[in-house]
Order: sequence, then structure tokens, then C-alpha cells
Amino acid sequence: MKAARRSAGALSTARDELARYAASTRRFLDRRGRRLGEGARAEALEAVAFAEEVRREGGEAELALATERLDLVWCNHFALAIKKGFPREVLESVLWAAALALSLRTFVLEPFSIPTASMAPTLLVGDHVVVLKLAYGVRLPFARRWLWRWSEPRRGEVVVFESPKKPDRDLVKRVVGLPGDVIELRDQSLYVNGIPQPREPLGELAYDARLDENDPVQTERCQAFREKLARGPLEAPRPGAPGDLAEGYRAAAAAGVASHPILQCRQALFGEREGPFERVAPGHVFVMGDNRDRSADSRSDGGWQVPLENLRGRAMFVWWSWGRSGFWPGRAGGLRTERLFKPIE
Repeated sequence: MKAARRSAGALSTARDELARYAASTRRFLDRRGRRLGEGARAEALEAVAFAEEVRREGGEAELALATERLDLVWCNHFALAIKKGFPREVLESVLWAAALALSLRTFVLEPFSIPTASMAPTLLVGDHVVVLKLAYGVRLPFARRWLWRWSEPRRGEVVVFESPKKPDRDLVKRVVGLPGDVIELRDQSLYVNGIPQPREPLGELAYDARLDENDPVQTERCQAFREKLARGPLEAPRPGAPGDLAEGYRAAAAAGVASHPILQCRQALFGEREGPFERVAPGHVFVMGDNRDRSADSRSDGGWQVPLENLRGRAMFVWWSWGRSGFWPGRAGGLRTERLFKPIE
């Protein structure tokens, strides 16, 4: 009795396995059957039909025969179809991967390298940053036109853009002025619409200095500060109302504050002024480097502003960094591990 039950159980298991074998064979035919010749395809269909028929009522001999016929189909025909199709599948995979990478680079994320020290200490020579190209909308590839725009730059954000002076060159700077703002420096402190943006000293800082990407890298020491830019609208104070300065900053800071380090590399002269520069035009932003004395930005060449159409995106984080302060066995300088995946303030 027990032997009979074991035999019945083994027969049921064989039928289930044959059913799965026939189903996988039919799926292969549906996906890749066009690679088979007519004779091979007909033979495979006959083997599948026979397997589906005998799995319901056939005995051990019929089940074994059906399995053998499917084995022959896979060995004689499907294996060759797989071999012939492998290069094509590899090519298709490579093309799909390349198309995906190109789409990501064109519309979503793009890496940029930092060749100079104009954004030190936020970004150093040898940093490689990832830029979110969807931060403000979707631009037409290779054109300065927006398909959709759903956000505007905010004061304090670090952006990558096409230079208005040299369209073939990309720059990275910090947005300090929005449309309608008037920017100026007094004693090297930043004023927006006549309201000072507070900063606190951080002490002296050494960094790798290079003003042009072809210049040698040198070590320079400058005074560092932490600046706090108010993100909200800054209303110009009324003449003779000094209390408006603190109140105006507090009101604008309620919408958020961009806190970031800056460098001052020369001695500020008492009463020294830079600006006020031309009011920021609609559809434009005013940008400055965090290394204020070593940056060619919206203050340079008689003053220039960045059209929003020139924006490539917002710099998000440092994904790779290589410089003299890093380490690599047997070399002077190398990988700066402390900067890997460092968010950009």
C-alpha cells in the first residue's frame, strides 16, 4: 500500500515538472521563436503539444518520452538560438544602458569638475560635483530654452551655468541676488538692498589656490567667515531708520537662511565700498564666488548677470575629490576621503 502511494506521488510530481517544462518551452517560443527555422519551430510546437497532452493522463513511459522530446528541442534548436541571440542581447543591453546614461546626463544629473579656487572653501580645486539639472525645470538639450520651469533659484544656492561672457564655458558660483535686488560690498561684507548679511569669523584657513585651470596649484592662507544669507525678500530700509536693518533681515530670514563659509584674502579698508551694482533684472540672478577676492563673477568686466536660461542646474554634492591635501600611497597628495559625497552648503 505504501509503495502504491509513493508511486502515485512520484507520478504526480513528474506531471507537475513536465507541465512547468512545457510552459517554459512555450514562453521561449513566444519570445525567441522567430529566430528558429520553420521546421525547428514546428518540431518544438509538436513536442509542447504532446507534453501538455500526456501530462494529464499519460503513464510513466509517456511522461518520460515527452520529457525526452522537450530535451531534444532545447539541445538541438533552442541552444543554437540562444547562442545566435547572445551578441544581439549584449548589444541591445549596451545600447539601452548608453541611452539611459545619456538621458540622465542630459535631463537629470551631470558631473562637473572644479578647476579653480574661486568657490573655496565650499568647493576646492580637484573636487568633482554632481549637478541636479531638474532643480528648476527641464531645458531643451543644446538650447537655452525651458520646456517646463517649476522652480526659481533661491538666494544662497550654488549653481552651474553657461558664462554670459564666454558661452562655451561653464562656471559655478553662488546666487546672492534675485530679480529686483541691489548688491554691494561694504568693508567686504555683503549687503542686499542695503541690508547687511551677517557673518562671523572662523579664523585663518589654508587652501589650494589656483586662479586659472592652467596655473600651478599653490597654498594660500586667508581669513574665513561664515555668512548667513536671508532667503526671503529683503526690503530696502527707509532713510534715517536704522532699526529697519535688523528688522528687515529678521523678516527675510524667516523664510530660511543659507549658511556657508566664505574667504577674505585681502585686508579690508575702512569705508571701502564695491558697488552698488545694477539692480538685478527680471529673469536674471547675481552670482558671486565664495572666495570673494579670487573670483571673476557678476562684479567683473563692468558687471554682468546670469539669465535663467543659462542655468544648467544646482550643485548638490561632491562625489570625488583629489588634491594635495589628500592621500595616496607613494604620491604627494591624493584622494580627499573627507570630501566624498559631501553636501554643498
